[in-house]
Amino acid sequence: MRARSHGPVDAGAPPDGGAEALWVGEAGPPLRVARATRPARAWVSRLAWAVLVAGPAAVFFIATRLTPDPSGLGTHTQLGLAPCGFYAVTGLPCPGCGLTTCFAHMVRGELAAAASANPFGVGLFVVAALMIPVGLVGLARGLPVLETLDRLRLGPVLIALSVFALLSWGVRLALL
Repeated sequence: MRARSHGPVDAGAPPDGGAEALWVGEAGPPLRVARATRPARAWVSRLAWAVLVAGPAAVFFIATRLTPDPSGLGTHTQLGLAPCGFYAVTGLPCPGCGLTTCFAHMVRGELAAAASANPFGVGLFVVAALMIPVGLVGLARGLPVLETLDRLRLGPVLIALSVFALLSWGVRLALL
């Protein structure tokens, strides 16, 4: 009697990517191992891509409905949000002050006004805008989200954006 192979052998495994059947020993029924396969994860990836597309798209849509505050700060209060607590206490803008105003200018193509409101916001807007086509490709192809984003080498981009956020905040404070 020949020994059975140790690979997936159960042709009756569910086609939807459920548990695979693996032979553990020379005899006996296959052991079902709950290991997700690509088809089972495809809907999760597509959902994640949909969120990565819908998030920036919703932010951009909302930004088109806002009137940029001439002071460069406070546009977010049109959404019913409270004024910045850091600004209220210290009189100084926080790193996020002016982001909503920046985005409201960017969706109108007003780059200089956007950079004046928050220079970091311009870079953040560009990254968010680039996520839409990347997300649509990932959604259409059912690509694994984390692996795809890892291949895009976004880590250095996010680190650069973080450093830029702190530097632009420092410059804004120095210019007050």
